[in-house]
This record gives sequence, structure tokens and C-alpha cells, in this order.
Amino acid sequence: MDDQANLLPLYEQVRRSILAGIESGQFAEGSFLPAEPELMALYGVSRITLRRAIGELCADGRLQRQQGRGTVIMPGKVRQTLVSLSGFSETMDGLGRKAGHRILARDDNPDAPAIRERLKAGALIRFDRLLEDDGRPMTLETLWFDGSRFPEVTAPVAAGGSFFAALRDRAGIVPAHAERQIDVGLASAAERTILAVTAAQPVYRIEKIVTDAEGRPLALSQLVTPSHLVTYTIKT
Repeated sequence: MDDQANLLPLYEQVRRSILAGIESGQFAEGSFLPAEPELMALYGVSRITLRRAIGELCADGRLQRQQGRGTVIMPGKVRQTLVSLSGFSETMDGLGRKAGHRILARDDNPDAPAIRERLKAGALIRFDRLLEDDGRPMTLETLWFDGSRFPEVTAPVAAGGSFFAALRDRAGIVPAHAERQIDVGLASAAERTILAVTAAQPVYRIEKIVTDAEGRPLALSQLVTPSHLVTYTIKT
């Protein structure tokens, strides 16, 4: 380590060394960290120092402790462009990852007059979905769209397919615009259980409305994503 690094607290030096090992491939994503005695010997530190370094990385979402198994190395953050019109599946495909849409609930006639009005929907449909990245919980989504306008889209979405793909392939419609509102907060108890986050880990709360080339609303999504899983960028 250089002189500047040596000025850092010892646990921070170890944290950075472990992170560098992950980024270099020394510790592979999806695998478990070596046992504590091995890491203590590798970095020449005490168990207390090592555990604090690992705790910091767990809080950042880079590591995850699994009871009775060890500490697993989590995949790096997904980078998403805020002005992109790509759906979740398209974004994951572009990163070489496998997207999944797990249906948690469905309501074919939800009591949501404000959303019905915003979408100008004749037959409002709501899907609660868990969006997964290579089988890992990533985002809770509440998806709303007009089932009477897009009857051919409902079955593919109910089967766990991409809404954007069904809209394109079944209805021949490609979204032209998207507007997003982003807030940061904490997850509810139910959300924490599904997303496997702690009460202290912040989440993004995003509302996205997608429209066609004429400005007509196609769908509205309300998304909850742990902030340690995603980095958002803006292109102008």
C-alpha cells in the first residue's frame, strides 16, 4: 500500500483490499469469501478488524452474509440510463444478464381511479412483480396498463414475460417517451423481506409513465430498487 493508504484506518485498508480483489477477479462474484482465518492471515489483521471491513462491504451491498454458509460476493451495480426507453429485460440483455419477472399478484379491476384517469384506461390491470437479475431480487414493480386497449399483452405479462416485448411483438407498439420521478427512502417491512435488505439500506422509489409517439400513455410503473444494486446516469 502507498503512504496515503497507510494513513487510513486499518479496517478501511482491508475493505479496499477486499474490494480490489473482487474487481480484479481474485474473489469471483457469486462465490464465497475465504474463511476468516485465511483472510486474517492474508491481510495480517485481527478478527475484529476483518469483521468491520466485511461489515462495511455488506452495508454497501457488495457482500452478503448467509447464515451457516459464509459471506457471498454479490454482483456489481447495474448501470441504467435515465433517458433510456429500454425495458428491464432489454437492459439486462444488454449487460449479458438474465432478467426474470416473478408475478406476485394480479388485479384485473383495481380500485385506483387516479391511475385509471392518468392512463385513460377502460379496463385497468395491475401486476405486482419482482424483477430479478440472474435470479437475485432486484426491483419490486407495480405495473398498470389498459387491458382493453392491449388485450394481447396481458397473457405474456401474466406468464412472466416482458411488458415492453409483448407490447412490441403482440400489439406492434414501441414506446416513444418516458417520464420518471425519483425519490430515495427506506423500504417497508414487507419490501425488506422480498428484496432481502435491512431497515437501514436506502431504496430508490421511481414512478415511470411511458407514452407513444402521439403522447398517449401506455403504462405506469411504480418501482422500488435497493440503491446499492443500481447506478443511474443521465445523458443529454
